[in-house]
Amino acid sequence: MADNVKEIENLENKYGLVLFRMALTHLVDVGVRHLTDENVEESIKQITAKDEVDKANGVIPIMTAEFQIEIVRCATELAKFSIWDLFYYIKNHVHISVSR
Repeated sequence: MADNVKEIENLENKYGLVLFRMALTHLVDVGVRHLTDENVEESIKQITAKDEVDKANGVIPIMTAEFQIEIVRCATELAKFSIWDLFYYIKNHVHISVSR
């Protein structure tokens, strides 16, 4: 984790703060634009198909298909908000910590 923080920090230093923040915004924007109804339905079909194969092979996944589908649905709803509103919410309301 610490190595990744340093690598990300190096990218920020390499490109500068403004460009770095715009790149983060672009990264999120690309993801949001790909959450079309067609892509969401295709993702749900893929999750369901993989779940059927896993069940047939006796594989027990860490996340159920239902849970994965709910993640996709939640992401679709989050995509309706502006990127800046999401960043603001994450900064102020999503506690992120790393346990060692």
